[in-house]
Amino acid sequence: MSLKQVFGAIEKQTTYRFSYRNVVIDERRDITVSRTNETVQAVLDAVLEGRNLEYKIVSSKSIVISDKPASKASGSAQGDWRRVSGTVKDSHGDPIVGASVYEKGTKNGTLTDVDGRFSLRVRDNSMVQISYIGFQQQDIRTNGNRSLNIVLTEDNNALDEVVVVGYGSRKKANLIGAVSAVTAEQLKDRPVSNVGQMLQGQVPNLNITFASGTPGEATRMNIRGATSIVNSGAPLVLIDGVEGSIDRLNPNDIESISVLKDAASAAIYGARAGFGVILVTTKSGKDGTSHITYNGRFSFSSPTTKTDFITTGYDAARIADAFNMSMNNSSYTNYTQSDYAELESRRFDKTENPARPWVVTGSDGRYRYYGNFDWYNYLFDFSQPTWNHNLNISGGTDKLNYVISANLNDHKGIYALNTDKYKTKTFTSKFGAQVNPWLKLTATAMLFKSKYKSPGYDYEDGGNFGNLMFHAMPYVMPYNPDGSNVYTYAPSANKPADGFAAMLRQGDGFTKVDKTQVTFALNAVAHLAEGLDLVGNVSYRKYNKEKTFRQAGFTYSERPGVLLEATSGFFGNRLKEINTKEEYYVYDLYATYQKTFDSLHNFNVVAGVNRETGKYKNTEASVRNLLSNILNDLALGTGDKGVKGGQHEYALLGYFGRISYDYAGKYLAEVNMRYDGTSRFPKGSRWGFFPSVAVGWRISDEPFFNPLKKAVDNMKIRFSVGSLGNQVTDGYANPYYPYIRRVQVKSSAKFNYIFDNQYVAYSQLDSPVSGDLTWETIVTKNIGLDLGFFNNRLTATLDFYRRDTKDMLATSLTLPDVYGYAAPLENNGQLRTNGYEIVLGWNDRFNLAGKPFTYGFAVSLADSKSKLIKYHGNETKTLGRYYEGMEWGEIWGYRIEGIYRTDQEAVSRGVDQSFINSRFTDKAGDLIYSDLDGSKKIDNGKGTLEDHGDLVKLGNSTARYHYGFNANLAWNGIDFSIFLQGVGKQNLYPGGNNMMFWGPYARAYSSFIPADFENKVWRTDNLDSYFPRAAADLARNGNAMSYVNDRYLQNLAYCRVKNLTLGYTLPASLTRKININKVRVYFSGENLFTFTALDNKYLDPEQLAVDSNGRVYPYSKTFSFGLDITF
Repeated sequence: MSLKQVFGAIEKQTTYRFSYRNVVIDERRDITVSRTNETVQAVLDAVLEGRNLEYKIVSSKSIVISDKPASKASGSAQGDWRRVSGTVKDSHGDPIVGASVYEKGTKNGTLTDVDGRFSLRVRDNSMVQISYIGFQQQDIRTNGNRSLNIVLTEDNNALDEVVVVGYGSRKKANLIGAVSAVTAEQLKDRPVSNVGQMLQGQVPNLNITFASGTPGEATRMNIRGATSIVNSGAPLVLIDGVEGSIDRLNPNDIESISVLKDAASAAIYGARAGFGVILVTTKSGKDGTSHITYNGRFSFSSPTTKTDFITTGYDAARIADAFNMSMNNSSYTNYTQSDYAELESRRFDKTENPARPWVVTGSDGRYRYYGNFDWYNYLFDFSQPTWNHNLNISGGTDKLNYVISANLNDHKGIYALNTDKYKTKTFTSKFGAQVNPWLKLTATAMLFKSKYKSPGYDYEDGGNFGNLMFHAMPYVMPYNPDGSNVYTYAPSANKPADGFAAMLRQGDGFTKVDKTQVTFALNAVAHLAEGLDLVGNVSYRKYNKEKTFRQAGFTYSERPGVLLEATSGFFGNRLKEINTKEEYYVYDLYATYQKTFDSLHNFNVVAGVNRETGKYKNTEASVRNLLSNILNDLALGTGDKGVKGGQHEYALLGYFGRISYDYAGKYLAEVNMRYDGTSRFPKGSRWGFFPSVAVGWRISDEPFFNPLKKAVDNMKIRFSVGSLGNQVTDGYANPYYPYIRRVQVKSSAKFNYIFDNQYVAYSQLDSPVSGDLTWETIVTKNIGLDLGFFNNRLTATLDFYRRDTKDMLATSLTLPDVYGYAAPLENNGQLRTNGYEIVLGWNDRFNLAGKPFTYGFAVSLADSKSKLIKYHGNETKTLGRYYEGMEWGEIWGYRIEGIYRTDQEAVSRGVDQSFINSRFTDKAGDLIYSDLDGSKKIDNGKGTLEDHGDLVKLGNSTARYHYGFNANLAWNGIDFSIFLQGVGKQNLYPGGNNMMFWGPYARAYSSFIPADFENKVWRTDNLDSYFPRAAADLARNGNAMSYVNDRYLQNLAYCRVKNLTLGYTLPASLTRKININKVRVYFSGENLFTFTALDNKYLDPEQLAVDSNGRVYPYSKTFSFGLDITF
């Protein structure tokens, strides 16, 4: 047979494909070969013998045939050649499949087969290099041997892993700051498009929350607990060195994420890094063959909470009237006995019976409603179908490499009427060029675009959800028999869902938000001398947000054949457009120098300068009385017109440096420093110096530790102390010039009656400011311990820290109400946070049925407590305000002993509870408050720490004991991972408008009453109830249950199956037949199960923690099916 036929036979029997590099394969049929149970290498050696050709196995799927160089063909100048064969196994004696075996210093190499065997032609006395992921590399000299049997030692310590830090990188072995790293592998396949959601629970003490489940909701991040009174305390986020938002980043572009937690690791960023830094490194092109990868997935969702509500009109009306009558001595529905008879006759009609229609015309000619309507499932559709597509192209040579990616995400929201839609597009390109031996350039361009269109009122202003919770009672319908909208209805004037349901149904009112961000970055690295590099970065980012908000009226009907129009309040004919533009420039220039003396003393020095400037501009225009409800253009407005605007700019200049030293990798020391100036403070207070010092000791490298080496492979102790500045002043109305008292020009209709009903412009002073504001200073001390056991299969990291926020911005004066302004913020107070982080991990592998089985797991626990140790003001320590000695997040309230069973029990107890409520504290069915001070009167004393009456400290709103657990395994193409995340302790008292919790105790007209609600209400036949006797508004407006108490204080502790992924990679022998390198299919679920201590299963503990009223876009559990293909 011919040579090509031999190659074809090999392709049919293996996963390999042949390619040819500048060579012509002759068609002579001069080969006769018969081999059984031989390696591919042995067959190729035989058939190529005597031919001026050679082969190279470049991967487990590719073999390149090329002409043999003259030196090899002659076999002279560089020595004789001989074939070396052998096996590569692990310490258990199991063969390692796919290990790389190369002649060191050349590209001459091969891979081991399924039995761990290899065969390679090498020069005499050459060095052979053997490597495989997860094992320590070995270099072995052949010394004339023709057979090599190699045992690789497992390398689970990951001490050589490189972690990105400020202006550089460090081997994990030499890291002495508190830094946590996340790899792309840990983030892949999650059925979410937001990086923040992927990070949630992955890093100890990186606390991530979302205000709501709204598509595109911004990520809220915090590192290591409480930070400051008025500032957000959000960490600095740098994407390839440029400040940015992880919400506008394609998750598939991420190579790694480093979280810098202590002052030692973050001090080099100075003023911007007061409360930590998150460094995101995106993927770069790599030398080698080009790869095209496609990732696609389809997702759908369901609620994370129970959604079975009362949908029978009879029961809903009866409950609403009972609660309203108890509080206000009046009916809510105004239904007569005849109306109730109609409702009761339809009580068990799941669908409308033509003989008993749910809408009838009354004697007054108006519609009357007797339905059993399921408003919740009419308004919401939780399926939320979502498509995500990602394409990545990468490759390069030693001179030029590249990576190009594009992502498209299409998400439908939960509104069933005129569904809200969220779409994002991202594009990234990164090119690296080795211009010459001493200069390397990297250019990056990123584009992010998003569009969210939501029906109804302005969702960014809290519209829709809060209103949909009101008045949408099951007995009333959203539409009439003729299809017209229902807005008001007989016999009362109450409006279903405040009219928002009709507005959603009509579809003319909406909010649309378009966001566009472009980022350009150029990086140059000049190699000036051995160990000396000069690095320059120039970056530019432009962000635009265009918001269009349209209010529009709608038609409705109260009687057949008569249409009315709603045109006031929320439904006024109005169009508003807001355009926000931000520009950001950053320039970095720094030098790095590395030098080793006497093979023991290792120095690394970084010094440079950083300059940043930012510009912001906002314009807003609005008109009323547009000529059309459908066309949306400011020019169509015929009524009042309004224009607003504003702009500012800021600058930051910093000089930074770092000196790192280690002695033989055993004794480690590092000094970081930054000198920053900011435009946010007055001229005399703009500059600050922020240093840090860190030391480390690798005890396991000491000779005296050798007896323990068999069990303990690594032990390193770390300590750091340093200070950071905080220039963020987002707690101010004027955050960019907080030391200047601003004058605003406004217009208002308040003076219309004076000025002929015309809008009038006027000026108004902002609240007073302090003229000597300066930096908040954050001092952090950290002590850490890194451990590795059993060849580093078991690892542990422990960190304990103290963080003091000094000169904290807060008010210190109490101004009289008649002054009309809030007191100015000053550098006043000190907040202390103590905490710890513990991470344990195990990774191992073994052979199962002749195939490698890898598995691992990790457990993390983090906690912190904060206390206000200095505070000037509130000298009486009035509760409910900040005071010196206050525990951050403390909750004070009353203790409840139970519920009075009889009126006589309430009277005979002889305790006056009128301070709580004069009407609902002294009869059967009322709550019994504990008289802790024995005064026979329930009150809060003087409301101070010294005299707090019957108040006690009940709990704390701070989340405690954040924990996570993840496990993974892979075998024979199957991969599985599971990730659990939760909070061990957190308290919250439900807000007065939390109708999922309080139901009609909040408002008699609560739209969605939990199905089991009546079983919780006190009655004479239900004495052991959860809630007291029925009364509307009891949880609001200063009534009895609005006073915090331990009976209804909720425990938000939870454990959530955050993610579960199961995947299968098709055998390469199948995919190679269609020229595809890899095909993987998978299922991934997000928020699949939640185990919670809440008394109410209609609430999500995560969501309740950020909104005590729970009236926001809900969270969802997501089910996703995906496909990954690599060409």
